Amino acid sequence: MADTYKPMDVFDSMTDSTFILKPAAQQKGVARGGAGKGDDGALSANGGYVPLLQGREPAESVVLRRRLFEEVWAPLEARLVAIEMQENNMGVREVCDFVDSAYTQIETKEKGRLTQPFAEIAAAVAYAGVNTGDHGKLFQSLQSELHSRGHHVALLESQYCGSLPNMNRWVLDQIGTSIHASAGDFSTAHGVGGGSRAVAYDLSLLGHWWADAAARDEAGQRRKIVVILQDLEGFPPMVIDDFVRIATGYCDAAPIVLVLGLATSYECVQQSLTKASIAMLNVERFNLQRSKQCIDAAVRSLLVDGAAVLAFGAEAYKSLLDQFLLYSFSIAGFVRKLKYAAMDFFYAQPLSVLASMATGAGVGVCPIRLCHDQAELVRMQRSVQRFLEHQAGRDGGEQYVRQALIDDVFLQDTVLLQMMRQLAAYRQGYGVGIDIAMEIQAMAPETTRKPIRTLHYYGLGQKFDECAHWRALLAVVRRLKPSEMEQLLRGLCRVAEQREGVDWALVSGGSTDVPRVLRDAAQLLASPESQTGSELSGLGGLPGLGEPPKRSRTRTGMESLPFRLFDSSISDAQLCALDKCCAAIEAALRACLRPYSDAPLSEVFYYRHSHLLDTTFSAQPRAAVQTALGKSHYYIDCDCCAAAGNSAAASDADDAGYGVRGADEEDQRIMPSMGDTSIAYRLHQECGRLINVYDWYSSFASVVESEGRSAHGAPGQSETQARFMRAVEEMRLLGFIKATQRKTDHVVRLTWGA
Repeated sequence: MADTYKPMDVFDSMTDSTFILKPAAQQKGVARGGAGKGDDGALSANGGYVPLLQGREPAESVVLRRRLFEEVWAPLEARLVAIEMQENNMGVREVCDFVDSAYTQIETKEKGRLTQPFAEIAAAVAYAGVNTGDHGKLFQSLQSELHSRGHHVALLESQYCGSLPNMNRWVLDQIGTSIHASAGDFSTAHGVGGGSRAVAYDLSLLGHWWADAAARDEAGQRRKIVVILQDLEGFPPMVIDDFVRIATGYCDAAPIVLVLGLATSYECVQQSLTKASIAMLNVERFNLQRSKQCIDAAVRSLLVDGAAVLAFGAEAYKSLLDQFLLYSFSIAGFVRKLKYAAMDFFYAQPLSVLASMATGAGVGVCPIRLCHDQAELVRMQRSVQRFLEHQAGRDGGEQYVRQALIDDVFLQDTVLLQMMRQLAAYRQGYGVGIDIAMEIQAMAPETTRKPIRTLHYYGLGQKFDECAHWRALLAVVRRLKPSEMEQLLRGLCRVAEQREGVDWALVSGGSTDVPRVLRDAAQLLASPESQTGSELSGLGGLPGLGEPPKRSRTRTGMESLPFRLFDSSISDAQLCALDKCCAAIEAALRACLRPYSDAPLSEVFYYRHSHLLDTTFSAQPRAAVQTALGKSHYYIDCDCCAAAGNSAAASDADDAGYGVRGADEEDQRIMPSMGDTSIAYRLHQECGRLINVYDWYSSFASVVESEGRSAHGAPGQSETQARFMRAVEEMRLLGFIKATQRKTDHVVRLTWGA
């Protein structure tokens, strides 16, 4: 039979295209959450928000969730942008100040300007961080700031400057607006702009224009021509070297300043330029981007101080930090992940409507009534159950709990308001606890100090007694001398009192009033001999001073308090007062740094879906490709392979007299209706490290030729060979196999396992 050519179907190759297929539920007219075809208008009006609780969520609740996301995220995003600009503008201003005073500093040296060939070009090496995705916005802000100071700026990228003429062209074109605006007829005379067709891109034009502009404008003497190389690593080294040599010849005629943007290290400058060119540069280094400082400021403003409605649990916060610290140091990536978490919170959490009760001034009232399903969902939360159990132990608590369990109105108007107040007080007290830890770190050695992003993770992820860092801070406190302890207590009192409106009775359940404890400890240390036990009631149940104990010199004391034991300047009364102060500080930390799971409604307002963040932002292409090749009918929405597998399994079960095979065994069956790459992939899984190509082809052909039982007829040998070669080439491009010089008719398998 003659070979017949079958046109390639769009689904034959798994690497040719990407397809978007609607979920099966939506194709049948039932959307996620119970919305049908008639709800398309409502879905579009609500921006894709669908009723939750199996479709029983009220429509006003859906609208409120969408509105809350817009109201919550807009100020968060504005605050993040302001924080980034504030932190990065420090580096931008430093570079701009260097440009302002570049040649002024050279001319005011003791020996004055050096004449050629020993002229120097002012150059600023700006380290912009390893995340190149944020460099564009960073250097654009630098360009805008330099423009605002009157300088003429050219921002160059390596992709447009592959040769020296192209580089000169981009410099002259970007500064050309200033040249055309100020030089007038001079630009036409020298062939720059105007009616000239062929422009001579030569840096000598800058010298002529600068001489003419400086003669007519005295203010132009303070201006500079700034050339910014955004990504120095991408520029050809010879192009940069030639440009520096040429620009050196015109530095007397025009004040040219170079800004070299680096993503790696200063060694790139030494590798890109020759020693002669480096000798022509007057280099100063700057740190242009402060990614870690930006993240620390964002964590303090949004997560620690409680300014944001949405907080993060320990797992989700670790995922948020790992994406930044272990991958890219990208502020934009951090913001995207934060926004995704906020979107998921308001889109998939039916109790996110309670965010309307958390306002900037305190706790408000929810603008809508919760439905019965939402009220039941509130009662199911473990933290709410603990709150009601605690209320049951008070006078009249049984009636309170009974009414909270059966009356939805009482639950929303009374119980939820109390829990929201307690949650807000906990977050305020937690912020005070982190500030106290930061104050103690200021007195600790450099090796003990941690950034606020790490302290926040310790506060979320570990209990107070289980955290080694809190124990290390308490050890630092126990080693302080009276003068140092007095300085520390002044700072702690200032930290505790600067937060106004904190209900400390709700923070610690009425056990510890942190500001009062710290004030009493400071007073005790100021006059330890005159204090009595009755005057120490503010220390939260700590024992009175009593008679000064004798100084003990045990091994335990020598290990914990080595400086106090043998310091003759410290009296026994002061030693006892120091012990009381240490106990007061520990009590304050314990009261503030309680686990967030103890706070009511923590399951609602502390985002915990770390797996969703990891799978969304930490892509695993190999696992996705292997799953697509191994179970292609799930990816291309094809029922033929699954139907064939089920029918074959059913027939085998009938013949053998036992039940149908499991789903895993059915997925391993190789069907001729599968894609060619899927067939080749499954066959190669049965081989060892070296795969005989001819045996591989024989197995492939035996599977493909079984299509002859269908209506299309069996493929010919030429078509089978072509399909096999394409499948093998796709597997090579995907990284599953590679050619080997050991055996020319074999390929090497590169992947193992799932």
